[in-house]
Amino acid sequence: MNVNLIIDRLDHQGRGIGYINKKICFVEDALPGEEVEINIVKENSKIYEATVKKYIKKSDKRVTPECPYYDVCGGCNLLHLGYNDQLAYKQEKVENILSKYGNIDPSLIGKIVPSPEQFNYRNKVSLKVKNIAGFYKNKTNDIVKIDECLLASKPINKLIKKINEFGKLEHISDIVIKAMSDEEVMLIIYTDSCKDVDTFAEYMSDFVKNIIIFGNNKQVSSTNKSNIIARLGKKQYIVNPLSFFQINLAQTLNIYNKINEYVIKSKSNNLLDLYCGTGSIGIFVSDNCESLTGVEIIKEAIENAKENAKLNGVKNSSFYVGDTKLVLDKINSNFDTVIVDPPRAGLDKKVVDDIIKISPSTLVYLSCDPMTLARDLKLLSEKYEIVEVTPYDMFPNTYHVETLVLLKKK
Repeated sequence: MNVNLIIDRLDHQGRGIGYINKKICFVEDALPGEEVEINIVKENSKIYEATVKKYIKKSDKRVTPECPYYDVCGGCNLLHLGYNDQLAYKQEKVENILSKYGNIDPSLIGKIVPSPEQFNYRNKVSLKVKNIAGFYKNKTNDIVKIDECLLASKPINKLIKKINEFGKLEHISDIVIKAMSDEEVMLIIYTDSCKDVDTFAEYMSDFVKNIIIFGNNKQVSSTNKSNIIARLGKKQYIVNPLSFFQINLAQTLNIYNKINEYVIKSKSNNLLDLYCGTGSIGIFVSDNCESLTGVEIIKEAIENAKENAKLNGVKNSSFYVGDTKLVLDKINSNFDTVIVDPPRAGLDKKVVDDIIKISPSTLVYLSCDPMTLARDLKLLSEKYEIVEVTPYDMFPNTYHVETLVLLKKK
């Protein structure tokens, strides 16, 4: 079924929205104001989903993507939109979601902070492998072979090129590259036959010192060392093959500096860092509080957090492993500042209740999903007022946006 459609606006995933007989239609790679001939690929009682067959009228905001894989790779969503317009879209997205679902006054929402780098900002990529290495084709399990990703850092792209110069990649399912600087680079190989990847690992050793091999999801070997170091301001952090670290270091530093300002102004004594991961936020601000307590469900992350505290000479810290909503019942609740950086699902309802029970004078919420943020802020609004909301563009050329919120007890 082919239909001509005028695009009204963008949805929260960066898709164009139009209407067919008053039923909503989501169209990939379409911008507001464009008239497109579409091919409907999915339909149910409530929606259509479609792709563009032909652009009848293009938006003056459309730009030609620099990436040669953009039409087939599912990694980017907004590369066809100029960067200033991407920022405007994300600003409006945060304002609309927080006001509609969180009853938040849009005047409290500050101007989005652009990423210092629009390209080459990612310090990690995960390549899928089926004899060739690349990314999944959009909405399929087919692999698009790539030689360069515009979002990945230059050290990563150098390795991607060398990987695909090797030839046929047998017995490898995934290759992960982490690069925190030109010197701090790690190559992680996932295989079902460690012996058969030795030749590839030896070949790659000419280009990267740290190569880690996982067989059956267990680390079986490594060259040189299994960790690299990430640096944020004056702090440094151990990054191992499985640990999470923020993808965009330059923008992360902007966010952490702002959190540090909040901690200083609040004159924090006892600080609680929930969903602390490897302790990056708490350790970053630890010089400006008397004590730091971190909580995280992943055991390996807490081990890293303790190592990172030692690495940075942070002696006023304690870290606990366990489900946040369970651990909070067992630790000292005398905290005047709480920082939360939850996963996309946001805060568990019990965690919200526990925060209200702890009753810190200052609450800092870093969110990667405006929808769950709006829900949680609404729950917290009985006891807390929003002082400041700042969106950050952590992932240029995608629809994702980070939001930092400062709250004070009423």
